[in-house]
Amino acid sequence: MSKVTVQRDICLNMIVPLVATHNFVPLPPFPPVPPPMPAAPLSLAACAIEAPVNAWWPPGYALGANKFTTSVFHGGMQICLEGHDCGNFIPHLQIAPAPNNLLTLLHIPLSSRKANFSASTVLMDGAPTGCMTMIAWPPTPMTYCSEPIRMPLADAPTSHLNSVEVGMTWGDWLAGAIGIAAGMLLDYVLFRRAGGTRGFGQSAGKYIAKSKAGQSTSQLLSSSLIGSLKPSFGMNWALKQGVNNLVGAAQIGLTGRGSLGISQSIGGPFLGLTGSATATHGEDGWSGKGGVSGKAGTASGNLDTSGAGMTSRHPLGFGQDGVSHDWDGGTSSSDVDVDPFGGFDNQATTVGPDGTVTVSRSDGPSGLPNQL
Repeated sequence: MSKVTVQRDICLNMIVPLVATHNFVPLPPFPPVPPPMPAAPLSLAACAIEAPVNAWWPPGYALGANKFTTSVFHGGMQICLEGHDCGNFIPHLQIAPAPNNLLTLLHIPLSSRKANFSASTVLMDGAPTGCMTMIAWPPTPMTYCSEPIRMPLADAPTSHLNSVEVGMTWGDWLAGAIGIAAGMLLDYVLFRRAGGTRGFGQSAGKYIAKSKAGQSTSQLLSSSLIGSLKPSFGMNWALKQGVNNLVGAAQIGLTGRGSLGISQSIGGPFLGLTGSATATHGEDGWSGKGGVSGKAGTASGNLDTSGAGMTSRHPLGFGQDGVSHDWDGGTSSSDVDVDPFGGFDNQATTVGPDGTVTVSRSDGPSGLPNQL
């Protein structure tokens, strides 16, 4: 059994004192000789403190990383679903070897603290319920951003204060564990393919050379935030696709739910397009879908063989509006409001293809009796 995690629950790294290893390149002006780089994934030669954050983390919500229920509540709050990620802009403070880390300007906007496990047989709003407690049995740790390997050592400890538990099958747990192991192995292989510690040292040297040649800090980092309009189909892309499909196959075999497919993206983490073709197995058997999805800051959309849609999120995480069209079922819309002040007050209004309006409120009369 695993306790559910709700909006207010705290998610944090369990490495005391909240430390994660991160690559280090000093801010300009650079010293004559760059400091030594860490030689092992858990080396404390270059580490940062990552701040604890609520499961509802405004930047993560605004950018679409948070995954919450909209009509099922516990204690008046939305519940985390499969794939929940606290998301971007988690504060980082570099503590070793020095606080002046150029790459902190990337670590913060690209941060992540993500759920790995879910209860496939407990569906809320049609999706498996997220399980995010490392100190529990079975343990269901979250993965936090670190380099060169993302580590599954984060937890939502205040979830233990909640009274609702969901039952995970051993297939659910094994699927999550396989996903973690595959992700860590992929990180290691990509790190070694990039030259390992020596390769990162050479990359740091390029930063220094470009800075001395007159490039500003924004110019040095822009490619990581903007990305590229040229798709890449090299070995790294093939490795990622292969690992994703192996994990998907394991999920289908162990839980009956999962996806297989290929995808390719252009652009960056905040503005980009992704083309994909997927085959998904769920309660109703197999289904296929192909198309494109895109994001532009707090807005996202999709156009594929099942339909089209667009979502706009409040820049401070106070809700989202969306409209979707199913080629066979018609058009529906949704309006979600999140008020975190004085305790969470959530309301979701949906309008179905036939014009039926459904209102779900976490603090009062609701069209759906979904208080847990």
